[in-house]
Amino acid sequence: MDNKQNTPPQPSNNDSDSLALAAYAERAYLDYAVSVVKGRALPDVADGLKPVQRRILFAMDAMGLGSTAKPVKSARVVGDVLGRFHPHGDQSAYDALVRLAQDFNMRYPLIDGQGNFGSRDGDGAAAMRYTEARLTAFSRLLLDEIDQGTVDFIPNYDGSTDEPALLPARLPIVLLNGASGIAVGMATEIPSHNLTEVAAATVALIKNPKLSLSEVLQDIRGPDYPGGGQIISSSAEIEEIYRSGRGSLKVRARYKLEEMARGQWQWVIYELPPGVSTQKVLEEIEEITNPKIKLGKKALSPEQLALKQSMLAQLDTVRDESGRDAPVRIVFEPKTSKIVQEELIQTLLAQTSLESSAPINLVMIGRDGKPGQKPLLNILHEWIEFRATTIARRSQNRLNKVLDRIHILEGRLQVLLNIDEVIRIIRESDEPKAALIAAFSLSDRQAEDILEIRLRQLARLEHIKLEREMSELRTEQKGLEELLGSDAALRRRLIKEIEQDAKTFGDARRTVIEEAARASVQVKIIDEPVTVIVSSKGWVRARQGHGHDASQFAFKAGDHLSGAFEVRTTDLLIAIASNGKALSVPVTALPSARGDGIPITTLVELEPGVRCEHVIAGPAKQGVVLATIGGFGFAAQLGDMVSRQKAGKQFITLEDKDQPILPRLISAETKDLLCVTADGKALVMSLDEVKVLKNGGRGVILMGLDKGDSLAAVMPIDKRGALVSGLGRGSKMREDIFTLRQLAEWRGARARKGKLLEPRVKEPKLSVPKVVAPDIDGQLKIDL
Repeated sequence: MDNKQNTPPQPSNNDSDSLALAAYAERAYLDYAVSVVKGRALPDVADGLKPVQRRILFAMDAMGLGSTAKPVKSARVVGDVLGRFHPHGDQSAYDALVRLAQDFNMRYPLIDGQGNFGSRDGDGAAAMRYTEARLTAFSRLLLDEIDQGTVDFIPNYDGSTDEPALLPARLPIVLLNGASGIAVGMATEIPSHNLTEVAAATVALIKNPKLSLSEVLQDIRGPDYPGGGQIISSSAEIEEIYRSGRGSLKVRARYKLEEMARGQWQWVIYELPPGVSTQKVLEEIEEITNPKIKLGKKALSPEQLALKQSMLAQLDTVRDESGRDAPVRIVFEPKTSKIVQEELIQTLLAQTSLESSAPINLVMIGRDGKPGQKPLLNILHEWIEFRATTIARRSQNRLNKVLDRIHILEGRLQVLLNIDEVIRIIRESDEPKAALIAAFSLSDRQAEDILEIRLRQLARLEHIKLEREMSELRTEQKGLEELLGSDAALRRRLIKEIEQDAKTFGDARRTVIEEAARASVQVKIIDEPVTVIVSSKGWVRARQGHGHDASQFAFKAGDHLSGAFEVRTTDLLIAIASNGKALSVPVTALPSARGDGIPITTLVELEPGVRCEHVIAGPAKQGVVLATIGGFGFAAQLGDMVSRQKAGKQFITLEDKDQPILPRLISAETKDLLCVTADGKALVMSLDEVKVLKNGGRGVILMGLDKGDSLAAVMPIDKRGALVSGLGRGSKMREDIFTLRQLAEWRGARARKGKLLEPRVKEPKLSVPKVVAPDIDGQLKIDL
């Protein structure tokens, strides 16, 4: 038997039906991304609508649900939209309908909702079987010209009917109502704007397309949110956002102070920033006044306790008085009438969402069908181009109808002038249509119209009506041809219509734009001396005053003193972590010395597996030497290591198996740096050779190391010299004081290996001697 017959067929590399998995996944994901971007998430610059919103409005218009019609159940609208245009989930379609009706989300609502359509506090709308809906009068700006040839129609999902690709918006709805959505790889956050301002800017840009952004912003001052509020960002920041199409505005709640009896007063919020609800503000106040222990912590942090005490000391009561008469009314009552009003206001603004950031990201589908981030000028220019095209298409469509009607009327007038002959031809001819065409040089359409005309339309009075209509149509034809033949005439018509719509639907601005500084709470710190006490197990506390006897400090069993720093309440405590991060804590955040203090780990956030190795304290301008066991080091200031994040910031760059050693403070008197290794070698160098790195880093080589050796300690030294402690001969602990003159024997350039200390010690530690040794040869030896 032939072996070839038993060999299974091998896949061919040229198989046209095969497709690599990577290529298939890439193509499928790209198709999905385009579908989300263009079919769901982003609005179009032309009409400012997403596809589902466009379909809802078109379906409601087709159902005859105008602003004067009787509203119908929302479920009926959703069903019609799903069945004819949008084969997706009913809840998603209903959510889109609800949003179009919410006046706290839409600056100019497009749907008039009857029933419970939710609230700005996050309450959801009632089920679609309970609510009713119809279009608002404002929605006519999108729908009035839909049947006038203004936009293209495309087949729906199953080809059973057609739907508009766009709606013929008569104003830039994309700016008026804004939009929010998340697509694949991009998102949009377009704020709402005031109709009167946008219309004025658009008209100005039509008259002079070369206007600069700053000139356009003389009309469009900034966003106009449905809920009002106050934009406190500067005009320069606003201009930059509109120039780039992306940014963030600072928005503050609007408030008033109400005077009450006996000198009492209360602070009342009546407008909130966008995206902020009354419920959210109340929850934030509750979180401040009744904080919860954070995950992984055993107690409240000092920041939580300080903020709670500050808030409770100023605020007595907060209540929500919002209702029909006042959509937003949050009342804050102070603890006493003697509370400084501005302090309470600043505290609440800084600690809650009453002052927050409103993002802006002007991403939309452009006239070229591509999504992108657009500056304000580009948006207006593209919309003007779209609207001009719309008016031209509408005018051309109307001109075609006018010409067709004129053609019909010409045939009728000819019949009325020869009525007897026409009647004779119709009565005697077997093919009256062809006979009429031959006798009067009529077109097929004119002849067909004459054959269908009623006898009553042949009266003399009808002839007068036809001539009047013909005259009116000739006048309209002339106007339409002039409009289509002149760009200037088209621009005049465009401006006129915008101004008419602005007069009909324009309203006053709701959001105040008034530049102001961001609210901040400045904690008043009394500058006084304190001593920061650090234990060997990482517990910290602060004791008032200086000059304390360290032997009197009490610690938990098994713990002892690691360091005591005489500082002031305005100074900083810096913790160095095993991964080289610097974590900062204000001295004022430390607990008092009445107890054992708290672990430093409760004041900072350490990554898993990371330890807090060293703690130092001092003023922000205090110099410090930072070094690692690998022999590298540099100088910096304590203020350079400060970070707003509790997780600190990376400051010391560590190589593999490298570790930070104890940082040492630099005093004004110190000019030299003493370095010692674990094997007992020493090197003295000038502090000027140590590089200063304000942003941290790896530093320079302080001392060369033999294989297996490591840098044990560094210390800036002055005239007092240095106290060296370690293991001497026989592993017996000893301490030796070296004077500055004696240390000159170990002086050398930076990066040298140094030489062994005499007497020899291992694992040496450095400290400042409490007594100054006589400046003679030899050392002051202290056997322990």
